[in-house]
Amino acid sequence: MSDDAAAAGPRAASLPNRTDAASAASQRADDGIFPIKPVPIAVGLAIFLGLLALPAPEGLSPEGWRVVAVVGLMFAWWITEAIPLPVTALLPVALFPTFGINTVREAAAPFADPVIFLFMGGFLLALAMERWNLHRRVALNILRRTGSRQHNIIGGFMLATALCGMWVSNAATAVMIFPVAMSVAKLIEERGGSSQFPMALMLAVAYAASIGGVTTLIGTPPNAILAGTLNRAYGYDIGFAQWMIMGVPIAAVMLTGTWLILTRLAIRLDRGEIEGADALFRTQLDELGGWTRAEIRVAAIFALTAAAWALRTTITPYVPGLSDASISIFAALALFLTPSGGPNGGALIDWDTAKRLPWNILLLFGGGLSLAGAMASTGLDAWIGDQIGGYASGLPTIGIVLLITLVVLVMTEFTSNTATAAAFVPLFAVLAIGIGENPLLLAFPATLAASMTFMLPVATPPNALVFSSGYFTIGQMAAKGIWVNVLALVVITFMSYWLLITFFGVVVGEVPDWATGGAT
Repeated sequence: MSDDAAAAGPRAASLPNRTDAASAASQRADDGIFPIKPVPIAVGLAIFLGLLALPAPEGLSPEGWRVVAVVGLMFAWWITEAIPLPVTALLPVALFPTFGINTVREAAAPFADPVIFLFMGGFLLALAMERWNLHRRVALNILRRTGSRQHNIIGGFMLATALCGMWVSNAATAVMIFPVAMSVAKLIEERGGSSQFPMALMLAVAYAASIGGVTTLIGTPPNAILAGTLNRAYGYDIGFAQWMIMGVPIAAVMLTGTWLILTRLAIRLDRGEIEGADALFRTQLDELGGWTRAEIRVAAIFALTAAAWALRTTITPYVPGLSDASISIFAALALFLTPSGGPNGGALIDWDTAKRLPWNILLLFGGGLSLAGAMASTGLDAWIGDQIGGYASGLPTIGIVLLITLVVLVMTEFTSNTATAAAFVPLFAVLAIGIGENPLLLAFPATLAASMTFMLPVATPPNALVFSSGYFTIGQMAAKGIWVNVLALVVITFMSYWLLITFFGVVVGEVPDWATGGAT
């Protein structure tokens, strides 16, 4: 799953030490120490108090203007990481009731939104896979089938990483694949392979971890933020299978294009075979031994859960009220109730393991949804749409989609992708309505773009992790990554535009009834 340093998932603490800027960011998380940043804190407070002191603009209620002040504070603190991101996400619970925006119950309710429980169950499934090494077995089995040619090895690593990234956080995915990739990189060096192969392999792991996250609703936090925002603000439900109609094709094209960039365009690899690669994968797989009962049972629960998500619309006539969130929690309960079959007894997952849940991500979701709810209830969303609509009306719709995608791609290279999505996805949904378009037309591309971070080590934990290998410089990463960013700009803009029109019933130039009727 593609997310940022503050939402790195359960295994982010495994990131190695580094001496650059990325090292400081990950090391502070490893030590549990978050430095006090007086200047960013003061800037955020100044923006907040300055906006409060100004009168509400014409057409906007005083409550809506107070939401703007809170948004300014949260944006400033999220972008600068003045305090930990999930702590900033708690501000609505404290500030909204204090300034008469809504009640404590209304501000806090989004923290128990169904999307929170959808992710909670997904995280527990990921923890169970990690606990019994199921994810590593799947990855190594894929790599054994790639062959020993350099470009095929790159492709195999990308496929294995992306498949894991569909269900596991991008940081945890990269940490799991990274040791295997390092072993292969050293082997290729010893066997006289291309000097650029190690760099291509490291970048392939990082990029595939981020790309894999866009394929499923639980793949990365921005996906859930979009789903929760649309449901809470407009009563529009995006199902698990419906998301994959959008995510899987875009991820497939991105993976293929990125593979070509890393093996044929930005980097050109020798097509010769590398002696010993197959043996290395086989040895590491043999070290895992045969399938254990625990692995088989986790795999069975995972397969049943994925099938239930994909077939939910078919099942609901027979099980009224079934949702993706309830399926997710059923899976979590099954993990706690199913014996592992090991000599020491116990269930597939225990509470000590469950305590490693990334609660920070869940809080961040809640804060973003609370913010979106206040924007809708005070009329701020409609007012913003009216204000911005005039400026964007001169561009063709596809041009607006392109511009939105470009802005998010640039922002997410420097700021948290989760915070970027939480801050801007609700605004882009409103902007779409303001210019007479379906909210999906702008919000979906913005969400997908938030996960595409390829140029800088500090942009996302997988980038920082592979940078620690020492196989490339920041300049080299930026030079290769910009190719993938351009690919993402083109693919997200045009494929999402086409997929939304073809499969989601989006009509260009038309606001759907669900977007004008408010939350249900």
